[in-house]
Amino acid sequence: MRSPRPALAAVLLAVVIACHSPTSPTDGKTAGSGGVAEHGRLSGVVTIGPNCPGPQSDAHPCPTPPSAYAARKIEVWDAAKTNLLFTVDIDSQGSYLIDLTPATYTVVLKPNGADRTSDLPKVVDIHANTVAKVDVNIDTGIR
Repeated sequence: MRSPRPALAAVLLAVVIACHSPTSPTDGKTAGSGGVAEHGRLSGVVTIGPNCPGPQSDAHPCPTPPSAYAARKIEVWDAAKTNLLFTVDIDSQGSYLIDLTPATYTVVLKPNGADRTSDLPKVVDIHANTVAKVDVNIDTGIR
């Protein structure tokens, strides 16, 4: 009688190969034209405020509504800021991220009303298998 172990091992190996994606964010590579290319990640946290007029206190905070994040975008341009490459959504908690091929980029806040920030535009170098963090504080102009 033959042992079922070699057949089981072959099935498990096939499942692992089928489930592994070459574009997995944890494997450090992304599919690109002509083969596989390394990538890095741009991420950050966006804070928006003030969100209510008048003085605010710790006892009566005026939190940022999720719709305020949805109304704003991060733009990724080439280094010379001649070509818009990507528009990145900000999630309901204020976080954003995008995987990029190694290069130099200019990060910009997409214009939205009276918003101001001294954090952007910013030139960022993306390196393979690393994360470049760019946090952004947006002043809404509400007083």
